[in-house]
Amino acid sequence: MKTFIFCLLAGTLAAGMAAMPADTPATYDFQQPSATYTLPEQLREISGIALLSGQRLGCIEDQTGSIYIYNAATKQVEQQLKFGKKGDYEDLARLKDAWLVLRSDGMLFKYTDQGTTTAYPTGLTAANNPEGLAYDARTGTLLVACKGAAGVGQPDQKRAIYRLDAKTYQAGSKPAYVLDVAEILALDRRQGSGSTISRFAPSAVAIHPLSRHVFVLAASGNALVELDAQGSLLAVQKLPRKRFPQPEGLAFAANGDLYISSEMGDNGKAGLIQFFRASPLAAK
Repeated sequence: MKTFIFCLLAGTLAAGMAAMPADTPATYDFQQPSATYTLPEQLREISGIALLSGQRLGCIEDQTGSIYIYNAATKQVEQQLKFGKKGDYEDLARLKDAWLVLRSDGMLFKYTDQGTTTAYPTGLTAANNPEGLAYDARTGTLLVACKGAAGVGQPDQKRAIYRLDAKTYQAGSKPAYVLDVAEILALDRRQGSGSTISRFAPSAVAIHPLSRHVFVLAASGNALVELDAQGSLLAVQKLPRKRFPQPEGLAFAANGDLYISSEMGDNGKAGLIQFFRASPLAAK
């Protein structure tokens, strides 16, 4: 069984993992998830996830304007929160007392625990095709990964991740990170993993809680890339389509464990959430 290595440069691992040298990578075996959760019918088009406590995840899907709370222990949806009208919703993030939901036209919706919803234009548009949303707890800001146009002055082969202001939720005038698709494809070929990717368009983004590296998932291309905190490309991982029919959601636990959700896709039977433990592996 081949183990795939991402360079997560963390000084320590929390919650039951022994300390290890700062240059020791963590590993995720994408051929062998620690757990797989087959989702109910209402989440067959799951488009984003956010991790909660108690083995629970907040989930969004493409159409209904509802947040679904899925309990991985019971394997059931335990709550449905109606925050808005039908729309093309792509991802969500959890704040201390509210949810944030991203729509594909760049509109952000804040749904509080008191049941009120407020819409915020981010400055991003349908041309940018925003798909991924991640809350950065350290800065209080949000990252938005765009599947479409990277922005003014950016070539067609680039893809952008914007940072939203913590108070206004407005995107910065320039991307926080720029992904060069040609560079991603070239690194994939150099890694010699055998199965190269031919395209890359982001569908989710998440920040590793230990290394602070930025991970970007792509349903278009079935791949996962890792950037360091400054935005330099570190690693590219092709994801097997049989296991990841249409990967759209990404979330980390505090110790680096990873959750990836997939829509049903053309070759899938249901929406899925898969769980991968972060395992320390001595660098060779």
